[in-house]
Amino acid sequence: MPRSLGRASLVLLGSTWTQSALGLLISVMIARGLGPTAVGTLALNLGLAGLVMAALLPGFAQAHLKKLAEGQDAGRCIGAMLVIQGVLTALLVVAGLLAGRAGVIADAPGGSAVFFAILGTQAAGRVADVFLKVFLAREWLIAHGAVLLATRVTRLAVTALVLAVAPSLPWVAATFLLEGVVSGLAAAFVLAAAGIRPRAPSRALLADYWRYARPFLITTPIALVQDSIDRVLVGRWAGLTAAGYYHVARGLWEVLSSVMVPPGMLMFTRLSSLYATRTDPGDRAARETFFHGLDRLLFVSTPLALAFWALAPVGLELLYGPAFLPATTSARILVLAAFAMNVMNPYGYLFLALNETARLIPINVARFVAYLVVLALLVPPGGGWLPREDAGAALARLFVVVFLSAIYFRQTRALAGIGFYRPALAYALSLVIGLVVFHATEALLHAALPAAPLIEVPAAVVAIAGYLACLDQFHAATRAHVVRTAALFSPRQMRAYLRSRS
Repeated sequence: MPRSLGRASLVLLGSTWTQSALGLLISVMIARGLGPTAVGTLALNLGLAGLVMAALLPGFAQAHLKKLAEGQDAGRCIGAMLVIQGVLTALLVVAGLLAGRAGVIADAPGGSAVFFAILGTQAAGRVADVFLKVFLAREWLIAHGAVLLATRVTRLAVTALVLAVAPSLPWVAATFLLEGVVSGLAAAFVLAAAGIRPRAPSRALLADYWRYARPFLITTPIALVQDSIDRVLVGRWAGLTAAGYYHVARGLWEVLSSVMVPPGMLMFTRLSSLYATRTDPGDRAARETFFHGLDRLLFVSTPLALAFWALAPVGLELLYGPAFLPATTSARILVLAAFAMNVMNPYGYLFLALNETARLIPINVARFVAYLVVLALLVPPGGGWLPREDAGAALARLFVVVFLSAIYFRQTRALAGIGFYRPALAYALSLVIGLVVFHATEALLHAALPAAPLIEVPAAVVAIAGYLACLDQFHAATRAHVVRTAALFSPRQMRAYLRSRS
């Protein structure tokens, strides 16, 4: 059976969302058991650990996936990454010991035990990723999902036990570390059973990793700091309660953003293979793969964004309790950021597949500086008409996604003949109309039935219907996408696909 990007993405998405649902359940358990301040403390430590990892973990992981996608020997690639990660982890240990001796970690929120558990989680996750990337490159998606789901279920069970027997922040933080360690061991065991074991890398392979990863020495730390600095600044400038609101809003945003991860990773591996040797037929196939994949991604993710916007207050109250309802504004702003990312991020994969990562350096530096300025303006408490504190951080994240985006489109057009995908405007306009329909319907229902619960649910249904009607008018491929998407969920075809990939 030919490889189906859509069906492979669906399998990986199902696995990813199941993991995200379990992670959300764990977050709910922690929030209900320990409260917003404890959640904010965990969020702040996640941010601080991310800043440390940004300094010590440049972007060899992308080089690893690319080499695997190009057909390099998997055992030697694993060996190369274990050597690299071993050196980086040794640097991390030395930095931690020096920081501990200097007394820097003693003042970490929640104590040094929480910080080191979260930092260890980040390091263990990077090592586990060395093995997990092999599953993605070879599209062994069932095994990949089984490993990650098993480890997430393990963490869920241990977290429930901790909250029942010894509900404390350090023990909860230790469950994060447990998941990273178990996932790495399980992935290594499954690969060994398939005959793939670490092998000594050649100098030439290590040199190839270095050449590809060199631009990431700048871009990856910037990306990691950018991903963590908002948690830190919200906690420092707006307080731990606001950090707790922002953490749960980001949790919902990460669930929505995870729609991009499976097709993005698979698109990157396919494009890397097509661009390994540049030819006109290969470039045409790459363009078709890119635009077809982007359109299918937007078709699936945009109505989900509308549903997340509409049901954000319902979800927050049902999952986390009324104490977390103030996170609604942040969650809704981050929904818009997720939609913008689904348009933008595939173009970033093009740079990576084309070995043109160095072109991203000036763009990312400028975006990061602008992001810090906007965070400084919006996160501290204050007046004005713009959102502040946790909502201000969400608005800053939306800003950084769209800032300088036009440069991406110009450069990818020059490099690969892939410019801005105009139907994305149809999706954006239909989303805006859907949001207007939702709020108008919600207002009418509140006026007619002021005491009725869950008004947002029927309003969301009406809004999604309005969105689809508008998209059908603006985008000719809408009905064909409905048919193809329905076919992806055919049990018979899915069973045949899963058998072919087992």
